[in-house]
Order: sequence, then structure tokens, then C-alpha cells
Amino acid sequence: MSLVSSIIDFPLFKRREEKERFLLVLGLLTARSITLAKAAELMGMSRDEFSTVLRSLGVQYSFLDEDEAARELDTAKRLVGKLAG
Repeated sequence: MSLVSSIIDFPLFKRREEKERFLLVLGLLTARSITLAKAAELMGMSRDEFSTVLRSLGVQYSFLDEDEAARELDTAKRLVGKLAG
């Protein structure tokens, strides 16, 4: 399957330009060349909207590895506990 046919068959956006922009933005995002906020901006979406699109496509996105994510979650839980208590 050629790149052109992949772009044409990509179901998320109707216009070819939108599809191409999304695939370019997705590539930049996964290469860590742009942030999630910048990717959403380039697509004309909010961060939450863009994150929803990524999740619906099964794209897992994080700059954190598992250990960093676990530490971030632990810190967030402790802060919530302090604010609540």
C-alpha cells in the first residue's frame, strides 16, 4: 500500500489536507519534536479533544517512562491527600 493510498483511505478526516496534517502532526508528536499542546493547536483542537482522538485510535502517548509515571501518580495522590485532609 502506498503512502498516498494510506492517506486517502485514512478514515478520521474528510479532506486529504486534514489527513496529511494529522499524520504529520502525529509523526512530530511521537518523535517528541512538538508537545501535545502544540499538536492540538496545529490540528485546531483543544488538548482534551486531541487526546481523545489519540485514545480512540489506540495511540499511547507519554513522555514519561513507567517509573516516572508511577512517581508522578504517587506525588499527585499525596498532594490530593494533603489538600483533602
